Amino acid sequence: MTVIENVIGRVAVLKGGKYSVEVDVITSSGFGRFAAPIDENPSLYIAEAHRAVSEVDEIIGPELIGFDASEQELIDSYLWEIDGTEDFSHIGANTALAVSIAVAKAAASVKRMPLYSYIGGTFTTELPVPILEIASGEDFDYYVMVRDLMEITDVVDASAKVLENAETMTIEALSKATEKAGSELGLEVALGLVQKRPMETEVVLNVVEDNNVAYIKPMGDEELFLELIAGTHGVFVDGEHLFREKDILDRRYYNALSIKPINLGTLTDLYNLVNDAKSERITPILAEARYESSDEALPHLAVGLKCPAMVLGKDSIAKLNELIRIAEDLGERGRIITFEG
Repeated sequence: MTVIENVIGRVAVLKGGKYSVEVDVITSSGFGRFAAPIDENPSLYIAEAHRAVSEVDEIIGPELIGFDASEQELIDSYLWEIDGTEDFSHIGANTALAVSIAVAKAAASVKRMPLYSYIGGTFTTELPVPILEIASGEDFDYYVMVRDLMEITDVVDASAKVLENAETMTIEALSKATEKAGSELGLEVALGLVQKRPMETEVVLNVVEDNNVAYIKPMGDEELFLELIAGTHGVFVDGEHLFREKDILDRRYYNALSIKPINLGTLTDLYNLVNDAKSERITPILAEARYESSDEALPHLAVGLKCPAMVLGKDSIAKLNELIRIAEDLGERGRIITFEG
């Protein structure tokens, strides 16, 4: 049975020594648990951990008892109703996300289905390309991606080779290291960049044009994004900055959008934004928040929502291993999504 019998909240420890809320959703024959991450600059209100636990135990839990856990959209809508604000400033986006995903996990467990299959359905067979963080600099955070990925572990091998070959942690040295790693492994290895501070448009363009870059998340105004789209080929230009700052969802400005579940609030909101991006021919990329738990749900969300890529931190071992398990579970049916700009 998928009828909710109990909802329990507790404090969870995240990486970086931060705290958030973990939620258990219990049905007569199912169980779901999720610990919500926290982002560094959240789009929605984040409730303090102990307050969030109180909200779950005293307000949300009693309200959800008797609901059918398989009615995801209804429950997510009710979470917004309970909150009564436009940004979850009452119960907190971390509280809402923890409840929402725990509900989905509980419903999936009743049906004895992995979460990715429960979310995506029978024909869920595509695996996302991991984009792995390898280093951090003054101007950019650096990532490695493999365009012609054959196995999930290829990106791990490529990341290790890039770090082994890089003489320094500068963009020029890392770019050369990706080319050498690609030659040694027989793979198309490239660099990913996340801009950390505002820079002149011409400087950013030169960085992308002069180096082996396949993915960039810029920080700037519309002009920068338009110039990058017009001046590059086969490069993913991530529009998270424009989307968050100016609510622009438009293929003319960018061709990819990294999406952090914590910035949406519920699984239904995440599903809707992923589909909105796809409708604009923008590639949705599921991304970790700054402070995550060891929960393994993120790769299930990426696979279930058919996101072509995932952005993962350098210490995201649990999530990477879960993606490998999903690939094993899919077996011959599984295929890695072609990730082309």
